[in-house]
Amino acid sequence: MNKKVINSSFVLTILFFILTGCGQQRGESLKDKLAVSFKGDASVEIGSPFVGLEFHHSSPLPQRISFYYPVANSIDLSTDYWTRDKSFSMAMSLKVGKAESEWIGFEPFEMKLTPYEVTYSKKEENHDVTVNYQFSKDSPVVIITYTIKNTSSRSEFFEFYTDLQASLRTSHTYAIKDKAWSEFDKKGNSIFINFDENETQNVQLFAANAGHQPFAYSAISSLDSLPAPEKWWDEMDIVLDNQTASKSNPQTPAFRYLYKSLLDSGEEFKIVQIIGSTDQGKGEALVDKLLETAIEEAEAYEKEVLDYVGKNVFKTGDPALDHSVLWANSILKVNQHFIDGSIQPMPCPAEYNFYFTHDVLLTDLAAVNFDITRVKHNLKFILEHADANFVIPHAYYWKDNTFATEIAPPDNWNHFWFVIVAGSYLRHSGDEEFLKEMYPYLSKSVQDFKTHKKNDIIFSYRPDWWDIARNFGPRSYTTILAIKALREYLFISSQLGENVEFLAEWEEEIETMQKALNEQLWSEEQEYLINYFEDETLDEHYYIGSLLGSHYDLLSDERKEKLTKTAAKKLVDPKIGVYTVYPMDFQNMIEYLKLNGNEAGDPFYYINGGIWPHGNAWYALSLMEIGKKEEALSFIRDVMTVDGAINSPNGQPAMYEYRVSDKTDALVYGKIDKPQFTWAAGWYLYSLYNLFGIKETEWNIRFDPYLDEEMDTVQYALTVAGSNLAVKIKRKGEQVQQILFNGEPYYSLVLPKKIEEDKNNVEIVMGEPTHPILTKANTVLEGISYSESKKELHINVTSFKGHSVRLTIQSKKRPFKITHNENEMNNWVSENLKGFYVIDIITEQASGIDSIMVSFE
Repeated sequence: MNKKVINSSFVLTILFFILTGCGQQRGESLKDKLAVSFKGDASVEIGSPFVGLEFHHSSPLPQRISFYYPVANSIDLSTDYWTRDKSFSMAMSLKVGKAESEWIGFEPFEMKLTPYEVTYSKKEENHDVTVNYQFSKDSPVVIITYTIKNTSSRSEFFEFYTDLQASLRTSHTYAIKDKAWSEFDKKGNSIFINFDENETQNVQLFAANAGHQPFAYSAISSLDSLPAPEKWWDEMDIVLDNQTASKSNPQTPAFRYLYKSLLDSGEEFKIVQIIGSTDQGKGEALVDKLLETAIEEAEAYEKEVLDYVGKNVFKTGDPALDHSVLWANSILKVNQHFIDGSIQPMPCPAEYNFYFTHDVLLTDLAAVNFDITRVKHNLKFILEHADANFVIPHAYYWKDNTFATEIAPPDNWNHFWFVIVAGSYLRHSGDEEFLKEMYPYLSKSVQDFKTHKKNDIIFSYRPDWWDIARNFGPRSYTTILAIKALREYLFISSQLGENVEFLAEWEEEIETMQKALNEQLWSEEQEYLINYFEDETLDEHYYIGSLLGSHYDLLSDERKEKLTKTAAKKLVDPKIGVYTVYPMDFQNMIEYLKLNGNEAGDPFYYINGGIWPHGNAWYALSLMEIGKKEEALSFIRDVMTVDGAINSPNGQPAMYEYRVSDKTDALVYGKIDKPQFTWAAGWYLYSLYNLFGIKETEWNIRFDPYLDEEMDTVQYALTVAGSNLAVKIKRKGEQVQQILFNGEPYYSLVLPKKIEEDKNNVEIVMGEPTHPILTKANTVLEGISYSESKKELHINVTSFKGHSVRLTIQSKKRPFKITHNENEMNNWVSENLKGFYVIDIITEQASGIDSIMVSFE
């Protein structure tokens, strides 16, 4: 077992102190930096591993509450996905003095938001109302605190009523369960609602009061059954008679409480409701504990989130960028759900009850830079839920009365991302032992996706990156990912010593596929990577997946420029982001693409031209690939940050699943759906690492430093070869002057296979180069050294026998001799550019570790 992997969280926490100088008070100040105050129309999702909440239109009343313990069940009165924002699962009313009781909360409140907590507030003429939602670190509850304050100049009598409907929707089938029996306990005026339904795993919901105690209660809804009318509370009489439903006569359940208090001027009363789910028979003991510990558990959860945010450092000095780093890391910590005995990453807090391998893998492309413990945990879960033939899962969830696994079919993109993430994990962790365990699963994924290879191109049923439609044809997206995944598999195999006799053959196959991608799927007319349908007709759509051809360096520089320019022209809305597809006409192709009704969405919605976060990232990464980092930075700041989302059409705080892109309708243009999306956070962080910090290929990780003209330094945490590095880039010029590991010179931007344990502080100084630096290598760097007296640069590399090795070196001095394993070479080029030499070396790996020496004048 790699001790560096086990201790990564501890080391990264120490590095946080080093980089930021923060001490024990970092939690409070970090929360202030993280939180966003917002006035306007916003959807919100927040949660914990046990409970997730969904709100719309800045209402403090949830549309949905999702419980994940013991299995996934939801409170949700909506009847249509596309109009779910109009439904509410909860209502509340307030009566002040002799005035009529008024329903409140259906209008927008101001809010203060983090990914793990939200406070809604509203000031009226004679009173203030505040509603706060918090969660527990270890218990399956949401803690709702209502604060009613008398702001009038006289004493007033206040009556406050809350009504949370407690009928459930099951996981996956989303069947309505609207009959339950209930119990009451005087301690905390607690209500326990019991469902004798296997589909809910016989769950028990409960509500308890830890603050001001209610005057009356009822566990029976005013509704006879579901579905409910849109404004189900309108005709209700607030008369509570302390009712529960018997086991022999179950009723439609609800948590209904009425509170009363006489408040002097300036006085307030605080109601604390603890609402949760557990196994039948366990609620009473859990409530007993929570009545004493709920607030402490909420504080512990906040501390856990902020500790995670604090240790994953990436600081640029740009307020918008740096705040979004905190936000993204908070999402990575918060968006996890309890499922089948363990806690696993999930797409968002409330709206998905499923584990999706795809969402986890895409997020881990970023997390592997700073949290390899998380990535290993995630990969192990995938292995544990693969089938007996080593086929990985596509999804895992509770369905009806058991946990179900959907296995990934051969053309499923999870196979590609699984191999790509595995290769990245190996470079960042050095954990060959775990990769050996993974190898049969990786081999099976490669075997499966290659079954759809025809004429050196990967065919797929899906037009691009989503899992809908069924029209089998040659696709750019899957071919790009196949080439990348095969290169990662080649790298992994070479490092593990697996299938060494086939590696040269596989490399030739990969080069043939890259050539085929360029010859068969590049369109000079469209200046884009394109696709074909099953009947061999051209698919004239422009898809975001093609942008990965630039990011993964599968095109010539000229074609990368053209592809990025075409994307800017066809797909990019500079105010809100990148369309998934253009034109937006899937509604006219339902039969041809074998879509399931309107599952793609109307034009400009969802997959039919909506704005998705990975499309934004892929466009930014393509800009970086063609050297337009300044433009990429501007795009990231304007489109991908929380600040950018707020200051855009129909903007709000979010790292979202998708936005509506219809600029002809001001009411919906830019509207955000699912505002707290895990891989939106992941792609944001991935983009920052690529913009400022690193470039990762299948063979190594190299520094690729960049500072905007407004930036003096950039600092970030980076894990490489199991070592946790604190990296700092300092400005003194445009080129890399020197790299220092703990103050000692290092002669390569390419990071080696192993890093000494005490070499964890890296300083990259920009300026005029003072000595030779290895800038690129398509091989594993075993070691590098430079002799100032002899003017010799020694480089040790390894890959596999027959691999074509390419090295690029930058130097102020001209080289005059290069040897490979002590044999003088002729296959190298030296070019003088802007006062320094760029030396390109091409050779063939012999065997074992090859030594290359460059002698300078």
